[in-house]
Amino acid sequence: MALAVVSAASALDTAGFAVANTAMPEIGRQLGMGAAALPWIMTVYALAFGGFLLFGGRAADVLGRRRMLLAGLLVFAGGSALAAAAPTAGLLIGGRALQGLGAALSGPPALALIASIFPEGRERARAMGIYVAISASSFAGALVFGGLLTSAAGWRATFVALLAVAALATVVGARVLPSGGARTRGSLDIPGAALITAGLMALVYGVTQAEGAGFAAPAVLLPLAAAVLLLAGFVVRERTAAQPLMPPALLRVRTVRAATVAGVLFYATMVGLLFFAPLYLQGLRGWSPIESGLAVAPMGVTVAATTGLSARILGRLGRRGTLVLGFTTMALGLGGWLLVGLHTPYPAVMLPAIVVQSFGQTLAYTAMMDAALAGVPGERHGVAGAVNITAQQIGSGLGTAILALVAASAGTAGRAGTLAGYHAGTATAIGFGVAAAVLVPLLLPRGRR
Repeated sequence: MALAVVSAASALDTAGFAVANTAMPEIGRQLGMGAAALPWIMTVYALAFGGFLLFGGRAADVLGRRRMLLAGLLVFAGGSALAAAAPTAGLLIGGRALQGLGAALSGPPALALIASIFPEGRERARAMGIYVAISASSFAGALVFGGLLTSAAGWRATFVALLAVAALATVVGARVLPSGGARTRGSLDIPGAALITAGLMALVYGVTQAEGAGFAAPAVLLPLAAAVLLLAGFVVRERTAAQPLMPPALLRVRTVRAATVAGVLFYATMVGLLFFAPLYLQGLRGWSPIESGLAVAPMGVTVAATTGLSARILGRLGRRGTLVLGFTTMALGLGGWLLVGLHTPYPAVMLPAIVVQSFGQTLAYTAMMDAALAGVPGERHGVAGAVNITAQQIGSGLGTAILALVAASAGTAGRAGTLAGYHAGTATAIGFGVAAAVLVPLLLPRGRR
């Protein structure tokens, strides 16, 4: 039962992103969210998650894993309740921010609890296998389930479902999770977490305002200037803090630096599909949310089916070769969406494009996470992994904002004009993938591995 609670917490983190992705077009229509506001449904979750993830890991070590897992689930449940009842776009976005914060608090202690609950050996390996399988399948499952709920009961039902799962996991977890476990002495870098999160949100807000006002407008320049000051403050804070969220010495490891850049570009590329596919399928093709969710579901199936193959390719080609192959394959898969018109049959172009991109994602992700831990002492593997996941969430938030800006700027009135904007945004995502294929291998240390 403890494993079920821990796995549910991890699945909620992923489902919180995927469910809203499927429901996004319907939410936008009902709450009157325009092109500048719509990306925030995804962006604010990713930035709150990424901005507080390192803080969540540190808090779990200092305050206790069980306590932080349950606290994170409660915050996630509160955010889900606010989003479900939100009468305005602003309150919905506030609920999504709380969900992201809850995910950041509950995610780090989940994996650590498995290590403390199950003894090393066969029992822990079995538990880890179940945990990974549930985490890997939750994204595709949430896409389909979110589409089904949105079609049957409306988008608010998707957040009610997340609330129910989080509440149930909290109640059960309070009864079955062990309260013991070693703790680390030290302080929590709350100012550091606040600075990076506020800085990233100011940056994204400035970018999203540029579509309507232009980059020279005060509504754009002021938040961008605030972002520079806040992020500079974060850098200063991390260099001077006794126990920083992101140890500067860690980023001096070349493989970690390369993996961090890869993490940002990985998600900036991947959201090219996740953001535009539901808008295209539901908005331009008239598909229902459940049909849209099923259309994107082959992503999860492909990732699950090719994980073992990707590990073998990594062993054969090494990190550099696998990263180049992975990001190039992602870009090729996204390129298929540039061929999609207003009446293109799904099996002809979209399905193979999703499968190709998803295989590339598996390759790139496998090599990226391998690089994220290479050259890092074992006692710092936790924070090294958290740094990379933080980079991924930053890429998701910034990538969504940039792609939405490009699509809105390049698009024109009418269905054909809207599709042209989506193509421009997709081309930008392809550019992120190509940049990663070129830049990341150059950042890795020389040598096959």
